[in-house]
Amino acid sequence: PQIGSPPVRRLPGLAGAMELQDIDMRYVFCIDVECVAVGRTHEISSRSPCSVALVDGEGGLIFQAMIKPSQPVVSYLTPLTGVTEKDLEDGLSLEEAILQLKQHLPQWAILVGQSLASDIEWMQLEMGVDFWWCIDIAELFKGYNPRYNNYAFHSLHHEAAVLLHLTPPPGAHDPAWDAKVSIELFRLAKNCTWEELGHMQQALINVRPQPSVAKQLGYQCEGVCMAKFMPKMCICGKACDN
Repeated sequence: PQIGSPPVRRLPGLAGAMELQDIDMRYVFCIDVECVAVGRTHEISSRSPCSVALVDGEGGLIFQAMIKPSQPVVSYLTPLTGVTEKDLEDGLSLEEAILQLKQHLPQWAILVGQSLASDIEWMQLEMGVDFWWCIDIAELFKGYNPRYNNYAFHSLHHEAAVLLHLTPPPGAHDPAWDAKVSIELFRLAKNCTWEELGHMQQALINVRPQPSVAKQLGYQCEGVCMAKFMPKMCICGKACDN
């Protein structure tokens, strides 16, 4: 049901720029997108969505679809996505998937997710038009690491394992599972004190993460660079995020 504008207090800044405790979970949604490679770099432009999931603030699955890319696929990144060419034969076009996603996503929604800027870009969503606000949970759980004098960011699966004691189902990434876990992590951050959040940030630093699929593959798959956050392992020469 339409329940109007979210009753939250805006504060200066971008993602995370509101009092988390004030946010009603009825306004919260999460999208998660999996992609195949349509280029050989680690840039967003070298990826195209192959599946998308949308869940609500209770973790209920609202929309899920397989997407057939219109561009030639360089690699299905199957060890990461679990997707093969056959899986996408009957998939929606990207345009239809975007249309259906927008039909299920209220304009007053607050999107939360792990490093969700890329998901928003891939699904061609616009803040203030297709949704009201967004909060990146990677920013909520980043913590200062005095050993390296920097801020440590963590993967969704590391956050889930340490803070929720949850591990993903065996096999490839499931966008619905990732989205549901993102909702639970946001709820955890929303309901804790700043002191408790600080303890969680430190716990994430103290526990060594399991190697990611990208690391297990040597940060490349079928000639596609997967080293967006590992400059020393980059094979495409494009700018990396440190």
